[in-house]
Amino acid sequence: MKPLSSCALFGAVRALGGIKDALILQHSVVGCQWGSLTFRYAGKPYDVRQASDVIYDEDVVNGGEKVLRKALQEAERIFAHCGAVFVVSGCVPNMIGDDVDGILDTTEGSQKLLHVKAPGYAGNIDSGAEAAYLALLPLLRAAEKKQAATINILGIMNDDPYADNDLLELKKILGSKVRVNCALQDCSLRDIAAMPQAELNICFGYGEPLGKKMQEEFGVPYIKCAYPYGVAGMQKFLRQLGEALKIDFSDELAELEAAAKKLVYRCADYLVNLYQLPVALATDKAHLEGLQSFFADELGMRIVIAEDTAEFSLDKMAEAAAKHKPVLFCGSSFLNNLAEKYQVPLVRCAYPAFDRLCFTDNTLVGVRGAALLIEQIVNGALQQQYKTDGRYAGLRESVCEVNHE
Repeated sequence: MKPLSSCALFGAVRALGGIKDALILQHSVVGCQWGSLTFRYAGKPYDVRQASDVIYDEDVVNGGEKVLRKALQEAERIFAHCGAVFVVSGCVPNMIGDDVDGILDTTEGSQKLLHVKAPGYAGNIDSGAEAAYLALLPLLRAAEKKQAATINILGIMNDDPYADNDLLELKKILGSKVRVNCALQDCSLRDIAAMPQAELNICFGYGEPLGKKMQEEFGVPYIKCAYPYGVAGMQKFLRQLGEALKIDFSDELAELEAAAKKLVYRCADYLVNLYQLPVALATDKAHLEGLQSFFADELGMRIVIAEDTAEFSLDKMAEAAAKHKPVLFCGSSFLNNLAEKYQVPLVRCAYPAFDRLCFTDNTLVGVRGAALLIEQIVNGALQQQYKTDGRYAGLRESVCEVNHE
């Protein structure tokens, strides 16, 4: 099992984790439940709506339909507050031919039952997320009238370490000009049903197949956007949104510019030392494009590795790191061993981040996000052991010189 890259089940669980009144029921072996829950639980132990029917050896021989039916009955009893159950089927039941759809069709109860077929051998984490998004279609309700200046946000997952804070920051920046109708990282079944009322779908990396379906069936157009890291990233996003919705964001753009000048004034002496230094990025496709733009265009760093974690390999990452010698890693907790090996900082900003927690209102988007990322990079440099040689000596030495001046 390679949960970061090759397993569609992990992608499906990620995509559905933000629906507050729905249960994710895995029809699979216990390892799938343990692995996917471990990555989610670290950040939000207070919000666990995930269970498994746990297929055993005898079920592989005799079929797993009986345990699934029993699990659905238990779900009705234990998770009565959940209006829907998403049954995510993994490798084993799909290999032995369990009739999951037949079980769901013949199970009586008050909960809506939906099947997401997500065997790891049939796709990667991206395809699992897209399959889960498409499973939402039966829940959507046609709208008689669109709500002007409203958007749905697709692509950001509930287990992203800064997802909640980023959404709040985005709403703050949009103010009264644009209302978020439904953000799939934090929503209810009622919000999902009302998605066709929105004027526009925003796809951050994921969600384009669902966006196309909603455009065809409900007349809701969609646009693909890079995640709005930094000042320029947020400005680009607002311009895209303004063009699509015919809304003037000139005041917000000016405020961003003014805030950026204050930020640069405070950290310019450090920023010059980052220019053209090599950095390695490894995140999911919801974040990768935006991070690349931030590091290259706003910090002026040289991106030597940019890996989409859907096809991620730590071995290949290690080979690339040995070749390109980055002075900074940015991505998930899986990069920690590489960062320790080369004694360089790791900025954790993407799933899974299981060795760093966020209890504050810190965000990674816009000006506040730029300040936090710069702060983490510079502080990471200062915390490294001083060396007079090696790939990291230059950055550590230059940052220290600023402190001593």
